[in-house]
Amino acid sequence: MDPNQRPDAAPAWGAPNPDPADPSPSTEPVSASTEPVSPSGGDPGAPWGMAIPQAQPQPRRRGVAGYLVVAIVTAVVVASLTFSSGLVLGGLMVGTASGSPLPGGTGPAASSVTKPGDPAGFGLFGEAWNILKQNYVDPSSLTSKDLTYGAIRGLTQAIGDTDHTRFLTPTELAQQKADLSGTFAGVGATLSQVGTDLVVQSVIPGAPADRAGVRAGDRILAVDGKDTTGKTVSEVVTEVRGKAGTSVTLTLVRKSGGDAFDVTITRQTITLPAVSWAMYPGTTTAVVRLEQFSANSGKQMTDALTAARAAGATRYVLDLRSDPGGYVGEAVTVASQFVGSGNVYMQQDAKGNRTAVPAAPGGVATTAPLVVLVDNGTASSAEIVSGAIQDAARGKIVGETTFGTGTVLSQFDLSDGSALLVGTTEWLTRDGHQIWKKGIVPDAVVAIPSAGRIVVPSEFAKLGASGITAAKDAQLQKAIQLVGAQ
Repeated sequence: MDPNQRPDAAPAWGAPNPDPADPSPSTEPVSASTEPVSPSGGDPGAPWGMAIPQAQPQPRRRGVAGYLVVAIVTAVVVASLTFSSGLVLGGLMVGTASGSPLPGGTGPAASSVTKPGDPAGFGLFGEAWNILKQNYVDPSSLTSKDLTYGAIRGLTQAIGDTDHTRFLTPTELAQQKADLSGTFAGVGATLSQVGTDLVVQSVIPGAPADRAGVRAGDRILAVDGKDTTGKTVSEVVTEVRGKAGTSVTLTLVRKSGGDAFDVTITRQTITLPAVSWAMYPGTTTAVVRLEQFSANSGKQMTDALTAARAAGATRYVLDLRSDPGGYVGEAVTVASQFVGSGNVYMQQDAKGNRTAVPAAPGGVATTAPLVVLVDNGTASSAEIVSGAIQDAARGKIVGETTFGTGTVLSQFDLSDGSALLVGTTEWLTRDGHQIWKKGIVPDAVVAIPSAGRIVVPSEFAKLGASGITAAKDAQLQKAIQLVGAQ
């Protein structure tokens, strides 16, 4: 099994998205026809939970885990993609850029476009393509590229591997790569969904959003005058992000109420540390937050725990809330700091064969009291870590059931720069419990009240104990209570 794989999850306004990573310096994805790659991403409420093989710094080689998709793609999915002459699926031409009818015309006769060996239903697809092209009331809006991308998305959605197996456009793929690098162009705030509202979860100190007066808890109503009602977190994140030096105008309303107001922010390139920590006021408990399992996040975690211990920390709260995941190699490094021995997780292939991945020795906090915070946005590698800690009985899990990411994703590059991320194998906890579609169930189920919000370590000094309590982060409060009682 290749250790460089990624499970993934949640975008910020420039903050990295989720997936697995190897602590090796190379994170650049490569063609799936040669070896594994690693994308990631997802919303706090709908993480892109997944696992993807990653390029290695050693000589190129093809392993077993994560490569089953080569056969799948060859036999079932996409042979090639071209927009100049249409979409080619399994060798069948199903449309043209000019919108001319498929060979065979419309109706039942269109089935003549199929050839021996073509998957059943391709003729039917051709019929639908022609009907839309010839009869839709606004034909100018039907570009072959949009229809092709929509068809591929529909293909991946039909599999039922929600938010795992999926299609990424060239732009989305580039954004994913940037996310996992930890460097992005944006405003420096994290967005999450609370009920039907899109809310600023946290603001990076000193970032453009912070300087412009954006506050955690602000509700975003519009981006550049475009209403956000009904949009997903990832859709709004895409709108807010942009090139460094350009501006974006956010229409906000304070959590406390009042009139809506506009804030214009100039985007800049931001490097976001994956790990932050601070002592909870008045205690020897270090709260360590991991935003995502991006490149080198394992080392950042080790350094943070070492610094916290040197500062007098005797207990730890690991905050994995809204962590979309990332490189699985980083998950092994992080889990090893707490588990110390035994396995971190297991990987199961389509035939049910299992491979155990052990923890690395020498962890920094393998015996200190520990509580882990999770929520519905905790996905992928973050679930591997929380599952390892729970199975090892190393600490209590507090919060809400995690997202339920459990498949290893392999990336298959298409000819126009887009890509398919295809689930190839499944992650299991160290004791063999299924994560996929089930998630990690907390030992103490606690929800944040509607009037509350997540409080991150970077806010502790400013808020103080009373301010943290006023923020009504019920999950954090429960964690502090439990870890102090150990």
